[in-house]
Amino acid sequence: MSFTGVSSQLKGLLGVMVQEKSGSKIRKSVLIVDDLIGNVKLLAKHLDEYKLYFALDGLTALNVAEQSLPDVILLDIMMPGLDGYEICRRLKLNARTRSIPVIFVTAKSHEDDEELGLQVGAIDFISKPISGSILRARLANHLELKDYRDNLEELLAQKDSELSATYEQLLHAEKLSAIGKLTASISHEFSSPLLGMEQILKSFRLDEEDEDKKQLFDVCVGECQRLRDLIREMQNFGRPTTSSFEPVDLNEIIKGVIKLCGKNFSRNNIVAELQLAEIPPINGIPDQMKQVLFNLLTNAKDALGVSGGCIRVNTIVRGGQVVVTVTDTGCGIAKDSLEDVFAPFFSTKAEGEGTGLGLSICYGIVSKHKGKISVESGYGKGSTFTLRFPIPEDSLS
Repeated sequence: MSFTGVSSQLKGLLGVMVQEKSGSKIRKSVLIVDDLIGNVKLLAKHLDEYKLYFALDGLTALNVAEQSLPDVILLDIMMPGLDGYEICRRLKLNARTRSIPVIFVTAKSHEDDEELGLQVGAIDFISKPISGSILRARLANHLELKDYRDNLEELLAQKDSELSATYEQLLHAEKLSAIGKLTASISHEFSSPLLGMEQILKSFRLDEEDEDKKQLFDVCVGECQRLRDLIREMQNFGRPTTSSFEPVDLNEIIKGVIKLCGKNFSRNNIVAELQLAEIPPINGIPDQMKQVLFNLLTNAKDALGVSGGCIRVNTIVRGGQVVVTVTDTGCGIAKDSLEDVFAPFFSTKAEGEGTGLGLSICYGIVSKHKGKISVESGYGKGSTFTLRFPIPEDSLS
């Protein structure tokens, strides 16, 4: 038995009650509050399987309860200074101690006394003289109820967090679906008149000697091309490819996309580093995987800017998943923008330099493949995008 909070003078008085019970595994703690040492000793005799704290007055009881947070408090009512009712009231007003069960152990046995005890927050009322077996039984019952309550609160908090996360995912998926339908409709309405305008422009005959008009013409044709590219992205966003799933070697996809970006990288003083582990194929759509990797690598290139830098692509198997990371040494993403990077039309690039659809498309494709995409970044510290795809069961055997 451990009896904690005992002064050196009281240790001599209490004798055996302050000795550790060797070999016992103390699981619960009890604070005994009574102004009479004899009563404390009597209660302690019946509770040798618990870790025991004690206090002989109200102020000490409040301090010990707040510091030690016992699992239950056995509280006398009739004490000098603060009585048991006032101690219980103060315990229930303190955020740290309000959830600790309080059991009154008292010689008061009138019905009004018990009613007042329950009103101030006690959970039970045990009358003196004490029966050891009844005390232990009631204490065990209340500790078991407290465990159920604590576990329930923890479980509810966990479920609430899970529901919130699920709701955010559903909200994002619904947003992607709504934006996809809208962009598909808009792109269809825009594509036909744009194509007509571009054909009309190209049919004009220009005076080769009028350089100003030739430059304006080139600008107009270039803007038409840019709009067609934007419309194509919007169509891809609203109507993903319908190719069938098949085994996909992500290492080969990465090598192919790096090769495609090679000239652009070298032109911008960018070094691409590959660290590709031996990985099993995933179940996917090849052209969509290419699109995800191309978007991530293009974003990494843009983040490096004109000064260049390094882009690292790693693959590894971890926890039944193929994990791909794309890391750049670029400008990074501000903390307050991280939660929006996968939202449609959100972009950290200068106006006119991006559509804001690339990462949303990546999010949609990765989700369709039952995978996850996440980002870690800090302003001025570069960014790491991580893709996680489940390994097919037949590849795990």
